[in-house]
Amino acid sequence: MHLLRLILWALVYLLPTGSWADTVSVVIPRETALTRVFVEALASRMPMDTLDVQLLAKASVSDSASLLITLGHDALHWRLQQSSTTPTIAAYVTLDGLPQLPDSPYPASIQILLASAKPERQIRLAQLLIPRLDTIGLLFSEQQRWQKPFWQTAAIQQGVNLYAQAVSQQSELPRRLTDVLNESEVLIGLDDPVIYNAENLKTLLLTSYARNRVLIGPSAPFIAAGSLSTTYSSPENMADSILGLLQQEWQPGAIRYPERFSVLSNSQVAHSLGLPPPDDTELMRRIQAQEQNR
Repeated sequence: MHLLRLILWALVYLLPTGSWADTVSVVIPRETALTRVFVEALASRMPMDTLDVQLLAKASVSDSASLLITLGHDALHWRLQQSSTTPTIAAYVTLDGLPQLPDSPYPASIQILLASAKPERQIRLAQLLIPRLDTIGLLFSEQQRWQKPFWQTAAIQQGVNLYAQAVSQQSELPRRLTDVLNESEVLIGLDDPVIYNAENLKTLLLTSYARNRVLIGPSAPFIAAGSLSTTYSSPENMADSILGLLQQEWQPGAIRYPERFSVLSNSQVAHSLGLPPPDDTELMRRIQAQEQNR
């Protein structure tokens, strides 16, 4: 019986989706334009499968589901409370809200697909936009200090220096921001709502641009507000990335960035800073080529 159980477990986690998935449950926090586009994109890419879309408030893990996809932090938290071993991909989770499980990894049945921008991609984007980039700047709150090593590793891989400052309290932000801008050519935002929020945005942007520095990221919504550019995953990108995960060997408890992504830039900001108008399609193509050749 023990051997049979091991064989069945391997079959569940190693077979690609086309071999075993016929009912896919999708748990969404609420119906929005983003969730509608995501579900439509997923349905178009899985035409042979049945999508069972559930609102989080009424969600349950169906016995007939071969795969469960959750969207957002609340849905991931709900899934972690379930005893089901149904393979699950938890999408649209950002690093700042990633649930921490003390002394244990995530369950083997769950993989997390982040909505956060991948550090290496953001740095590659900055290098393409800022000629001869030498040093990138980073601001983080004490709550998100744990993200710093990811950026340090990415900076080393991309051959640039990293100048980072922690902001312990709100009153420190202007001084820490000035220090970072004086020591770097670009400020790269990360998933840190203590710093990158509507209240601080004016200070971040005006101070940066007064020193002829640009803000990369931290996400697509910041572009319209005045950030220069960012990489991000659209709903279609996220659907493609999920299919990509299912075509690979299952990685129990893995935390991954989407393989598919897009670039979004603000041409007005580029013009005001004397930079060439960004070609988002070309930027994406060049970043993809660099990732494939690494």
